Amino acid sequence: MPRWSAAVALAVVLAACNKSEPAPSQAAAPPPPPRGSKAWLIETAVSAGPASITANATLIDLHATVDSLKTLRAGTNGWTCVADDTTAHHMGPICADGQWMKWFGAWMGHKTPAVTAVGTAYMLAGATDASNTDPFATKPDSGKAWIVSGPHLMIIAPGAHAYDGLPHEPTNAEPYVMFPGTPYAHVMAPAGSGHAAN
Repeated sequence: MPRWSAAVALAVVLAACNKSEPAPSQAAAPPPPPRGSKAWLIETAVSAGPASITANATLIDLHATVDSLKTLRAGTNGWTCVADDTTAHHMGPICADGQWMKWFGAWMGHKTPAVTAVGTAYMLAGATDASNTDPFATKPDSGKAWIVSGPHLMIIAPGAHAYDGLPHEPTNAEPYVMFPGTPYAHVMAPAGSGHAAN
């Protein structure tokens, strides 16, 4: 056998011997929990904030009426994550500190919030709102579209002039004021890019 033929044959044998075993197929991901189940509600609640906050936050279900809020999991860090749908025309899940939970309580009761310190809330799963000017709108005005926000933070601060100088037009590119000129005014601070639908 010619020398080059022997070398080729040896290379083939070595390649066959060193051929790695095919990687075992990865197990399929488990199906998502059924919509509306406790596990699903917990998933939506923790999607609102960073893991450093959601890991020890209280999780609640807001799908019921305000008077029957259901605790899905007790927490220890002073944050509350509220489960909500992430489909069209839903507010979206929220993770809020104590100042924001007081704000939400006042808003749901149509009362004036008592903002005594800077408060932070996360909506990293995005949100859909009917209006940027009417805190209690349930659908957009005629000819207007829903406002679709990407991941963002919300900030409240005490004082009559806390938000002076910030724009009022919804956008996913820079901070702006939501509900300007009302007791429910707050800063929307986008965590993504692009522009909200108006």
